[in-house]
Amino acid sequence: MVAQQIKYYINWLQLKNYKSFYLAFLRVAISIWLLKDVLINWTSLDILYGPSGFTVPPGKLFFSITGEVYALIRHNYHWFVACYLAVICLNILGIGRWFIALLLFVSTWVLHHLNTSFINGGDRMAELILMYLIIADTYQYFVLQKQRFEKADKAKLKNLLSNLAAVSIMLQLCVIYFSLGLSKINDALWWQGEAVYYALLMERFEGTSLNKVIVQYKWLVVAANYAVILFELLFPLLVWIKKLRPPVILAGIIFHACIYVFMMIYGFQIVFVLIYGLFLPNKTLVGWYEDIGRKLKWPMFSRSNVI
Repeated sequence: MVAQQIKYYINWLQLKNYKSFYLAFLRVAISIWLLKDVLINWTSLDILYGPSGFTVPPGKLFFSITGEVYALIRHNYHWFVACYLAVICLNILGIGRWFIALLLFVSTWVLHHLNTSFINGGDRMAELILMYLIIADTYQYFVLQKQRFEKADKAKLKNLLSNLAAVSIMLQLCVIYFSLGLSKINDALWWQGEAVYYALLMERFEGTSLNKVIVQYKWLVVAANYAVILFELLFPLLVWIKKLRPPVILAGIIFHACIYVFMMIYGFQIVFVLIYGLFLPNKTLVGWYEDIGRKLKWPMFSRSNVI
């Protein structure tokens, strides 16, 4: 019985890429997000990644094998960054496909580990997304060159891997939310309803002048404190229920928008919200995309002809 169920789901996952549009959008969006990071820090690249950097080689993976590799990249960081930008652009255009996707993941990982003190949760999540996108077919939309005809067996394998990659990213988001919620339960400040109060008052996280006004309303701060805990604990459960999915996603957008505005924590919020689109039906997203294209009279990006 179990074997039959497994076979049924495998066959179902092989039928088509159920997240074809948003996987393609996610490929482009994450690439642009990475490009934005480099451009924002353009004047500080030497300090962050060059020989003037203040960090030491991390003791993991190939950096633990030889410090010469680490030093070589640092002393030639401008070439490395130039190649990195080229890989990002190729990935945006869908050129090179899986090879470029793999290259982007590796180069992003290397760049982040050239200065581990500078990366945050958003960077870590971006790395995970890039890793999963290596095996996903993200080239049915937003590509320059249409995909050639391929055999049925290969198409089935691509569909299976693409769907598994999409589900893996969604599950990864849920696991992170739930683990964050559990950690807050075990934190005295969160449990007593005071964490948001102190966070809003910290100079490092004082995003607006309204922060000091908000903390004057104790009931509001306490409510926000426990709302954060409930959201992180319940999101992984409620988001899989179709009827509850829209309000849960809306709550998530509001949650991350508030952190973005009031606490000045930026990249983390953008990457997490980008994943939300995977929970929406592919047909709905394609419909929105085509409607916007018609209304704005934008030339549509080419779509691969997958047979």
